[in-house]
Amino acid sequence: MRNWLYILDPKKNQMDGGPSTPRHVLALAQTSPRQDWWLSVPRHMQRGDRIWIYFATPEKKVAAMGYVEDEPYGVTWDAKYPWRFSATLHEQATRALHNSPVKLAEMTNQHPQGVTLVKSQDLPLLLKRAGL
Repeated sequence: MRNWLYILDPKKNQMDGGPSTPRHVLALAQTSPRQDWWLSVPRHMQRGDRIWIYFATPEKKVAAMGYVEDEPYGVTWDAKYPWRFSATLHEQATRALHNSPVKLAEMTNQHPQGVTLVKSQDLPLLLKRAGL
């Protein structure tokens, strides 16, 4: 199982018709947890990998978590994000992270960009805050 840091920018991205804010993502975890996610380049994601959702603004923090459901697949209709994958938000972990997020200042990776693997030094803190 790999752990991915997935970056959302609430100013640029929408999810399921709403803003990609921690509050909206928590609501999705409760009502519609399986979501399609987008990538600009393919990643070696596999079913069961975790995605840790990092919100880029206004407060830089990890405040949600989900599990990858399928490997990324290509789409032809989106030149900016030509790859998609499905992931299911983990309601309890997302709630725990929403209540006690991991802030950027607490992480080893001080310049997260795009979608990248979680640094091994950051994983214990993420798991603890998520209640896993």
